[in-house]
Amino acid sequence: MPLRHLRTILVALIATVCIGWAIRQFDWRAVANSVARMRLGMFLAGEIPLFLAVSGVRGLRWLVVLGIKLDRGRFWQSFCANGAASGLASLTPFQFGELIKIRTIPEQARDTWQRGLSGFFAERILDLSGAIGVGLAGLSIHFDLAWLAPLAWALPLAASTLLYLLAPCASRLPRRLHPYVEAFRRRRHIVGASVLTMIVWSLYDAQWWVAARSIGVHLEFEQSSILLGSVMLAVVSSMVPGGLGVAELGSRDVMLWLGASPVAATATAIALRLLTPLFALLGAACWLWLSWLRRSMIVAETIHAPSGHSD
Repeated sequence: MPLRHLRTILVALIATVCIGWAIRQFDWRAVANSVARMRLGMFLAGEIPLFLAVSGVRGLRWLVVLGIKLDRGRFWQSFCANGAASGLASLTPFQFGELIKIRTIPEQARDTWQRGLSGFFAERILDLSGAIGVGLAGLSIHFDLAWLAPLAWALPLAASTLLYLLAPCASRLPRRLHPYVEAFRRRRHIVGASVLTMIVWSLYDAQWWVAARSIGVHLEFEQSSILLGSVMLAVVSSMVPGGLGVAELGSRDVMLWLGASPVAATATAIALRLLTPLFALLGAACWLWLSWLRRSMIVAETIHAPSGHSD
């Protein structure tokens, strides 16, 4: 049996077990009551601006990590591409929806695919370090080691430095793979991307705090950080599209570990799941906006292009 079929079967098995376990474990009457009491206005008023802020910072990071010169047109294209990618990533395993950005790089070149994959790999490593860092920062505060929290939060900066130091080792790779690690060689760009990654994960933390607060659960900073870091790592490692079942069980169990009541833990899990359809809709809106921007640019270039003949 091909490896990809085994992987698909494993993912389906994990998803089935997690969804079935969640259905058995959750008190769905309490879930319905929590959702009925949810302050939808607060949820939307908080999450939509935060989603736009995340898309803006991620759009800037994408340009920085690729080494593309910033201007208004490129920023808005990258903003929309990252918003669309965020929406799609929330529905795909390993957040592979992020790959959509490579097809929308605002500066076309012959090596666009290799260049985009290099930036994609760099961002994924920085985001992994961001998830670990935010979780460790929360744990540091939770266990009265607050002095360690800033060091943990700056883990993406350490990861970017390590990537730059290891970049010369890429010369030992086959020559055809060299373009895929090109983003690691530009120190200023990779370090700048790591700083933006720290900002991105701070905004993610705020998103989860708002989601829980809108359903009546108040989280302290270290609690939301532990929840974000641990659940995101579980979702990514599970390979399940959108973390369906995994995210609900993970967030519920972490909340119980933090001392929340079963009702509050379940309500938090449901509030966080409601982020998925919201982000998918906002991502679709970003994709439509990006399509309109690209059509507008094509029309503008056609109008201003030389006619190719003279009078």
